[in-house]
Formats: sequence, C-alpha cells, structure tokens
Amino acid sequence: MSPRSGSLVERVDKLEVQPNSLGFYGLGQAGVIIRGPEGAIYVDPYLTDNDGSGGHIERNFPPPVDPADITNAAGVLISHVHIDHFDPQTLGPLAKSSQEARFYAPHTCDLSQAGIEPERTEIPEVDRKFTVGGASVTAIPSAHTGLEYDPERGYSYLGYVIEWNGITVYHSGDTVIYDGLLDTLRRWDIDVVFMPINGRDYFRTAQDIVGNTGFREVAELAETLDIRMTIPTHYDLIPPNTENPAYFVDYLYERNPDRHYHLLRPGELYYYVKEEA
Repeated sequence: MSPRSGSLVERVDKLEVQPNSLGFYGLGQAGVIIRGPEGAIYVDPYLTDNDGSGGHIERNFPPPVDPADITNAAGVLISHVHIDHFDPQTLGPLAKSSQEARFYAPHTCDLSQAGIEPERTEIPEVDRKFTVGGASVTAIPSAHTGLEYDPERGYSYLGYVIEWNGITVYHSGDTVIYDGLLDTLRRWDIDVVFMPINGRDYFRTAQDIVGNTGFREVAELAETLDIRMTIPTHYDLIPPNTENPAYFVDYLYERNPDRHYHLLRPGELYYYVKEEA
C-alpha cells in the first residue's frame, strides 16, 4: 500500500460523521467518495489511465488512490459506460479489496468485464429507491447528450439522488439539462449537487467527445432549484476536455453572490454540515 493511497483510505475510515452531515472526498473528473456514518459510497471512480481500447489516456494528475487499496466501499454507483466513469481496471481491483461492496450501473455497463460476480451487481430501476451502506438511493435518467431509453433494459445514462444522514445529494454523472429534469429534481430538497461544467461544442463533438452541461447551465440550475452547495465536476482531468472552474465561480457570483459552491480537489475532504433552519 502506497503512503499516498493508504492515507486517503485511512482518512476516510477515521472520519467521524455527525448527524446532518456527510464527508466528500474528490477523486477527479466526476469521481467522489461519499462518507456517511455507516461507511463509504464511491461514485464514478476512474483511477487508472486506461482508455478502454488497450491504450492510455493522458491525465493531468495521478489517481489519488490505488483501487487495490480501497477496502472500505459499501457500494459503487456508476452513471454510464464511458471509460472515465466505468473503468474495469478500477472496478476489478476495487471489488477484490472491498469484498462486501455492491455495484450499481445501467444496462450498458458489463460488470463482468471487471470480473465482478453477477450477485454483487444490480441495474437500478429508475425512481425506485434502494439502500447502499445506510443511504437511500434513487436513480434518475441523465442525458449525455440525449435521453437514451430501451423499453426492456432502461436508460443508458443515470444520475443518483442519495439521501443519507439528513443530507440529500444529487450526482448527475454526465448529462445535459433536458425537459423534465428540473421537475424531477424538485421532488427533493437537495442540499448538494455534483454536475459537470465542461460543456459541449461543435469541434469536440466532431472528435466524438460527448458533451455535458456548461458552467452557466449548472449555475442557473443551482439558482433555479435553490441548491445549498454546488460542486462542479468533469473539468480537471483529461485534456482537451477540461474547463476553467473560475468561469463557473465568476458566473455564479454574478448570478448570486450568496450561492455557495466548492471546488473539490483530488484527495481533498469537504465536510458538509446542514445548518438548522
């Protein structure tokens, strides 16, 4: 176990989570560890340089933890099949080191590629709650960049609403804002949002780089839904598909200087406490 990897897992395990709070640890790209009172949930961990076709992706920074060192995962939530969200080279070692972990992913993700036994996997049914590590989780559709639905197998892209220890978190995975998303999210009083800000444009689309919400859209969503804390994702890891998070901060401040945000760095703990009303 490397000191860098070991220190992150140990810090996650040692964190004492009080009522009405959660700990968030950045993994880069869209990845995050959510630490609650009963354990840890990993969302979209991408902890290698695997490009999915036998080659390597250039990373702007090394993985903050070795997946083989992750011994504390109660569950892993995967949003979609793209390699920076669904990486068999991350998930296989993680499954071996966290023997009790269960894995949740849309039908497009073949978890057998990571050597994970079928009894440890589940395709979440949209709008049906399930329990992971003490958290209540609801899958909702994401659109990257359009809604893709198979009537027999479900949606290809998922986001997750996680209710845990008095805190409600929405992690969109990769998505754009589509008709109906705001109304769906209004079903919850959301405290913390994780959403991508790298955006989309003609030239990246021409390179088969699938787009996401941009920084303006995420700021507007936070203002429209009165989100207490917005944490942007998908801006830091893989060139040329990054974004300057200062643009998000500047636009959000111009829109509402009292709207809270946090730029979660790889390996960093952000401890969120919900204030009494």
